[in-house]
Amino acid sequence: MFLNSSKLLFLVFMTVGVMISFSCSSWIMIWSGMEVFLLSFIPYFCNFSFVSSESSMKYFLVQGLSSSIFLFSIFFLVISENFLMKSFFCFSLLLKLGCAPFHSWVIGVIPGMSYDSLFIFLTFSSLPPLFLLTYISFNLSFFVSLSLLFGSVGGLNCTSLKKILGFSSIFNLGFIIYLSCFFSLLSVYFFVYSFMLFFLVLFLFLYKIDYLNQLFLSGLSYFSSFSFWIIFLSLGGMPPMLGFFIKMFCLEFCLMNSDFVISSFMVFFSLVVMFFYMRCFFVCLLVYFYMMKWNFSMNFISLNFFSFLSFFLFPFLFLISGLV
Repeated sequence: MFLNSSKLLFLVFMTVGVMISFSCSSWIMIWSGMEVFLLSFIPYFCNFSFVSSESSMKYFLVQGLSSSIFLFSIFFLVISENFLMKSFFCFSLLLKLGCAPFHSWVIGVIPGMSYDSLFIFLTFSSLPPLFLLTYISFNLSFFVSLSLLFGSVGGLNCTSLKKILGFSSIFNLGFIIYLSCFFSLLSVYFFVYSFMLFFLVLFLFLYKIDYLNQLFLSGLSYFSSFSFWIIFLSLGGMPPMLGFFIKMFCLEFCLMNSDFVISSFMVFFSLVVMFFYMRCFFVCLLVYFYMMKWNFSMNFISLNFFSFLSFFLFPFLFLISGLV
């Protein structure tokens, strides 16, 4: 996660690319912003390992294909707006996002990434496509349902925590895509999800944990294990934590629109996601545990402190819900 001059330069260009996509009204400039982000992100996470090179090639091919479909669709949408071109437009954006059923490339790319690249990939890289989805009115209930299904069921058989985070991202993408017609609530959900994911990724990076069986070999104290559990449960949506309230607002919005089938899927598959989150907790704290002395490093203390924000920030979401 430590930045050198090259990574800092690529990070600046990624920020510029996202800002171009957000601030321009021309389709070509929006596409250019996404390409600037793409060409900056690939050398950011690529290193000299074989797995990373393979992941960068997969990422480039998928993003190049989706960008080609995006250009093709906007060219014909300018000439005449019809259902077929709107479908191609949505398909290109959903492919960029890694939404189910176009999600398999996401799981193939994740193993070659470091944790800082993984956080950028699961959060900031999704901003321009999500922003563009708010511009077009299209029924995405089918893709929302598939994202909830594959994102929850896919993580049941994973032992890699990076892949678990990938399937969790696909699952939460179902909620985010459903809120694409309501930009203010979409912004709140995306910000809170990024906030929780940041501390979880920071936790895994500090303790050098990549797999489930490393949780009881990493020498975590009881307090650190409990903090790790809180972050996971908040990301899964356990009440009364922060992640529960953003999912509750999404469910409330779903019921207001009389989408009872989608709301049922959200509730049921949230329980499935909570199952493999609880499995991480059982491995970490209950199954096997080495008693180690406390580590009073400031990074670990600050991480444990901020993990408890999942408890104390949820009253502010009621204020936010009144504003949106």
